[in-house]
Amino acid sequence: MSRGNEVCGEAYDLLENSVRRPYIIYMKKRGIGVTRCGVKSFMVGKAVKKTKASSTSQSRNGPKPSRLQAELAGRILRLLQKQGAGPGHHLVELELCQEFGVSRTPIRGALKILAKQGAVEARANRGFVLLEPVTDAPDTDAVNPNDDEDNQLFVAIAKARNTGALPTDCTQQEIVRMFDVKLSTVVRVLRRLAELGLVERKAGNGWSFAPSIDSATAQADSYAFRRLIEPAAILQPTFKLDLDWLHTSRARHEAFRRKKWRNVLAVEFYEMNSDFHEQLARCSGNRYMLGAVQRQIQLRRFLNYHWLHGVDRVHASIDEHLEIMAALEAGNNELAADLMLEHIGSSRKATISSPGARFLQEKDSLALSE
Repeated sequence: MSRGNEVCGEAYDLLENSVRRPYIIYMKKRGIGVTRCGVKSFMVGKAVKKTKASSTSQSRNGPKPSRLQAELAGRILRLLQKQGAGPGHHLVELELCQEFGVSRTPIRGALKILAKQGAVEARANRGFVLLEPVTDAPDTDAVNPNDDEDNQLFVAIAKARNTGALPTDCTQQEIVRMFDVKLSTVVRVLRRLAELGLVERKAGNGWSFAPSIDSATAQADSYAFRRLIEPAAILQPTFKLDLDWLHTSRARHEAFRRKKWRNVLAVEFYEMNSDFHEQLARCSGNRYMLGAVQRQIQLRRFLNYHWLHGVDRVHASIDEHLEIMAALEAGNNELAADLMLEHIGSSRKATISSPGARFLQEKDSLALSE
């Protein structure tokens, strides 16, 4: 909500007292409208508060959807298509949150995208319902010219959090000063980090970062845990491969591999990587395995946004993913599980022994000396 609308809302609230009705009548006679989102000038006591004659397009239409919201919109469509959902199917926010491991905010944003596209409709006391069966579920993406700028800040924040330069609690203005970026960029990035569960707004002023993997010991424990869970998920008797997702993911991997590597691509690389691991856990049909993998994805984000292991490891990881997908498509889940075990092991060896991982080892040393 714009500051002008906030002012209008505050002033309107002042009219809730005993003088509200005669005051509104008086203002209407003068041709001045009074609403919570008023767009005309009006007076309260001696103070005159003015709003713009018309709201900005962003105020009218709401903020642009984030990349996460756009991705979720496509994933919701694919889920509905897979379920064979028909007209009138009720989309339950909580169930979608649990399905995709995110909070309500990005789910609501994704549903609004689908509503604008005419796929779903908001109904009173029912939330969103499907209008027609989903026959085609293309990838939904948001065109955002600020992506590069935002990703640069993502990487910078990840580095600062990993090295301890950025404290757990901070304000937007502190981030603006620390990284010398625009406030609008900080707001966008914090909004997306909040959607991913990496930061939350404090009750008073500022933001608080969630715990993440921030030491060599924690990183080693994470790899050990994943080697137990992720291959086992592929071998579950309830495992059912989503072929539509596999074909989309393969194309996405192959397209990314052809890109010339830049540091800001670390964000996109990790989101593609995490989607691969999360979707395979979802195919297992085991909600607890899925939850465990989603939690690891969240904990590992800052470490991977701050990528220090070179483009060779990026390409090797993509190739390993493609091998796993090929084995699954051939129906050889045992081979795929073995390849997943090797993939996590080779990733552990490459990242923990990387020169870029020294800062984690140094943090462990400092912790032991204290």
